[in-house]
Amino acid sequence: MNAMKKTSRASELSYLAFNFVSTIGLTFINKICFSRVDFGFPAALCNIHYFVTLLGVELLCRAKDIQKVNIKLRDKDFIIIVLVVGVVTPLNNTSLQLNSIGFYQIFKLLVTPCVVLLEYILDKKMLSTNRAICLGAVCVFVLVSSKADLAFSPYGTLCASLWVPFAAAYKVQWGRVRRFYNCSTLGLMRAVLPYAICVQAAISPIVDPAGLFEFKWTSEAIFWIGLSGIAAFLVNFSGFLVMGNISALAHVLLGQLKTALIMVGATVMFGSTYSGNQLLGAAGAIVAIVCYTHVSIKEKEGQARDKEGIVEMLPLVNSQNKDGRE
Repeated sequence: MNAMKKTSRASELSYLAFNFVSTIGLTFINKICFSRVDFGFPAALCNIHYFVTLLGVELLCRAKDIQKVNIKLRDKDFIIIVLVVGVVTPLNNTSLQLNSIGFYQIFKLLVTPCVVLLEYILDKKMLSTNRAICLGAVCVFVLVSSKADLAFSPYGTLCASLWVPFAAAYKVQWGRVRRFYNCSTLGLMRAVLPYAICVQAAISPIVDPAGLFEFKWTSEAIFWIGLSGIAAFLVNFSGFLVMGNISALAHVLLGQLKTALIMVGATVMFGSTYSGNQLLGAAGAIVAIVCYTHVSIKEKEGQARDKEGIVEMLPLVNSQNKDGRE
């Protein structure tokens, strides 16, 4: 039993590390796509990401002989996950493009309480007091770290307001659908992505500026955009692993941790200028996330011990009942 727990914990940590490292890599590659090769079409880039991800998923499914998931196309939960996967990224990019980073981060914080609320409404999941305190501390520290330029536009605010519930539903719904169909992460990605690509392609013209078909596809542009697609496949796969096998909140907190560490790392390595309060907020967010993780692990271990105690008590209870009947 202990060996199984250690294996499960090691798997969860590997998923988190996988997503963390791949996201950092994708961030820098995307910056090169936007600046060095002047590919200024974020929604189109997302379509390329999803298409490359679908190709990678298909290859892995065939290599591992994973059977197709028997999806019910009229299942409302499946329709919801298709819509949110297709819509959330264009909305996110538009919000980031039209609003300042500080304003974007404030709305990003709202995803956390939305996830908690959705999990309570849909699955009756409750947060313990200690976990709620840690989550509150994360939100406060991230708010402090993002307290900078709060420039925004009416259209950008609308996009951000729409993005928050979509992002929360995206994180919660993925795990629920995977558990309902009792399928692998790869199997569900294989089922969802073709439809999500269609949704995202329909939204792209609203998000991107004109001129996509006039873009010059040089060998350098093909290399970096193709590399961005491969990195996106790793990010999407690892992200779905986190959401499907750990929790939606874990994915939210991992995103906050990445933001905080990037800020601290940029200051140390590249001399980026952040105020003392921003760096303090980023460091505090990192500590609060570590505390949340520690509390969550302790609570899971306590729940596992309680279950083991119940299992051990069952033979005794059955024996007493049998003696009573005799």
